Amino acid sequence: MTRTKGVGSLTRRAGFVAVAALAITALAGCSALGGSDSGSSGGNGQVEKAKIKVAVIPGLIDIAGYKRAQAAGYFKAEGLDVEDVSIKTGADAPPLLINKSVDFAFGNWTSALGAQAKGTYSKVGGEVAVADALTATEGMTALVALPSSNIKSPKDLKGKKIGVNALKSNVTLTSDAVLAANGLQSSDVTYTKVPTADALNALTNHLVDVMSLQEPNLTQAKQKLGVVTVADRATGPVANFPVSGYVSTGDFVKANPKTVAAFQRAVAKGQADMTNRQTLEDTLLQYTPIDKSVAKLVVAGVFPTVVDKTRLQRLADLMLTYKIIDNKLDVSPMFVAAPAQGQ
Repeated sequence: MTRTKGVGSLTRRAGFVAVAALAITALAGCSALGGSDSGSSGGNGQVEKAKIKVAVIPGLIDIAGYKRAQAAGYFKAEGLDVEDVSIKTGADAPPLLINKSVDFAFGNWTSALGAQAKGTYSKVGGEVAVADALTATEGMTALVALPSSNIKSPKDLKGKKIGVNALKSNVTLTSDAVLAANGLQSSDVTYTKVPTADALNALTNHLVDVMSLQEPNLTQAKQKLGVVTVADRATGPVANFPVSGYVSTGDFVKANPKTVAAFQRAVAKGQADMTNRQTLEDTLLQYTPIDKSVAKLVVAGVFPTVVDKTRLQRLADLMLTYKIIDNKLDVSPMFVAAPAQGQ
């Protein structure tokens, strides 16, 4: 059963087994666990905690695999009763995880790594990368401008105002990388925070010169405004960029290994289903406001069934290069070993 609760105004089947369960081992690099009731109650024989809450940003293409897992009954089959908790941005997630208002949280990996670098979760056993959501591919996310703007290529961006849905995020990080690849730097542009819901209005009313958009908003902007792509944010130095995923706290993971493993298995099944284009489109139509014409055109990206440690480490290194974090971050403490198959 799935319920929804608001909290204020974000492929492989072969990889399934690898992400199926977390080992019941100490979390390397995580702080010592304190006494807490981080969820080890309300079990049902399959899991330690049957009723779980997950913070998600409604309507994003990133959560298609998760929403498929809900609709297809994958969570229920694992003994989980999932309740969505709506958040606006990934920045809303840490307080909810820390005070145990939610058990898992969706968000972009850049913000997640930034939180780990700051020690945001140090008092709750650290931050754990539980499941992946989306990896960007060419055509899925871009910097766009109105056709009348005369901004046609990255070299035209100097001195321009770029609308982004969050500062010091995966959006500004990938944009900085695109700028650098074209002989520019972040100081050559001005980033302005614009909520995704206001993006088209900001462009139309010239509040920004350029807007960063991701599917399905990108396709909608092309249909409604005829926007032109100035730069793709998933090519060159940011090709196969890890966009988003699901995290939890070390305390919760260690206290509820079966619950976490069940969550991983359900999400992995939903992610794997996204390789079927029709299933993807049907899923998007169930939980987003887009229509069939948009669903058929969106460039979806890749929905991984495992969290790739190598890619997250490369992301952390890129964050250091562009000064989103101050010191080198080792992502290894965010991972725990998976048990051998059959355990």
